[in-house]
Formats: sequence, structure tokens, C-alpha cells
Amino acid sequence: MEKTADTRAGGYLPASFLDWEGHVAAVIFTCGCNFRCPWCHNGELVTARAGELSIEKIIFDIKRRAKFLDGVVISGGEPTLWPGLRPLLEELKALGLSVKLDTNGTNPELLRGLIRDGLVEHVAMDVKAPLDAESYAKLTGVPVDIAKITESVGIIKESAASYEFRTTFVPALHGPDDMPAIRAQLGDDRHWVVQCFKPSGCLDGKFLEKEAADPEKNIAWSQNSRLIFD
Repeated sequence: MEKTADTRAGGYLPASFLDWEGHVAAVIFTCGCNFRCPWCHNGELVTARAGELSIEKIIFDIKRRAKFLDGVVISGGEPTLWPGLRPLLEELKALGLSVKLDTNGTNPELLRGLIRDGLVEHVAMDVKAPLDAESYAKLTGVPVDIAKITESVGIIKESAASYEFRTTFVPALHGPDDMPAIRAQLGDDRHWVVQCFKPSGCLDGKFLEKEAADPEKNIAWSQNSRLIFD
């Protein structure tokens, strides 16, 4: 197992008011992702093999400012691919800091263990598409083991102390029935957050020319969900 001193991050925000609702949180961005969503706005993190920022130095900074923070967000990339994840979470736990974990749900066994061991207080899982292999491949650009995605949804709903499911509505990729299908499959409006695609910083440059999402055109499926316009 890697120690935090041996690992590096792709990015770090000392304080954010936006990444965890109701929290002032530091944000650590990991490198690498097993998806290739063409509309992803974190393309540099997705394709990077390793980060340049010392986790040891980040932890030092977090310790220095811990009394001003409500918690720490671990985002990416896909954090569950990162070998330093568990030791980092254990160190943050020892500092008494709450953790929000962002994930795409492709590593249910690791996710189950982190929740079981009390290493994350809030899980935010991206649900990219309706829960079938064809739809997921269309949105993520790679073949996906949909059973793992479905398993992660179940683990989170059953075990996480606090959680949300997030879907970025991408008009160029989502068909008219996709968002209602996701909503029905999750069956959890209170924890479903819909984000609106904006053509900015996309992994695939062609998506910089695509239509931004307009939730006003999709009121039927968006009722009772939490829409985020950013």
C-alpha cells in the first residue's frame, strides 16, 4: 500500500464553497480516469498518468488550516483508481475532518470498504446514462461493466450516511427518454442532482461547439430533482 508521502495529486484547492454544499472544504484532485466522457471539463486530469503536487505538502497545508475547514473533497479524475486513496482518507480521519468522495461507481468493492470503515461521510456518484451497457458506452466513450455501476448505486443507497447521484445533462448525447429513464431507475429524487452541460474545457474539442443544456426544455423530467446551473 502506498503512503501519502509517496503519492501526488493533480490539483488542490485550499478552500471551496461550491464543491460540497453547506461546507467550506479543501479539494484534492486525483489523476487518471477509466472513462473518456467527451464532454468532461477535467480533461487534463483524465489523461494524466501522475500529478505534480505532493500529497505530503497538501496534508501539511490542510493541518495548518483545519480549524477553518468543514471537510475535504476528493475528486478527479476517478479517485478510486488512485493507490493513495485509502491512506489519505485514514490520515484525514485522524485529523477529525469529514470527507466527500466523488466517484463514477466503477469500483464497488473499494467503495463498500471505505463506507464500512467510516472513511467517507458523503458520496457523490456520477450516473452518466440509463443503466444499460449501450447507453453508458455512448456517454463515457468506453465499454462499461454496468453490473458494477448498478452495484455501486445499491451500496450507496443502503450504506452511505449521506450521498447524492449526479447526472450531467448533455443534449448532444442524451436522447429524449434518457433522463426520465435515469430518474426512474434511481427512484430517489431527493438525492438526484442534475447538472447542465456547458461547452467549456471539454476533453473532446468537438464538444466545445455543442449545445449547452437548457433545463427549461425538460421540465417534465426535472421536477422534484435538484437542478444545478453552472
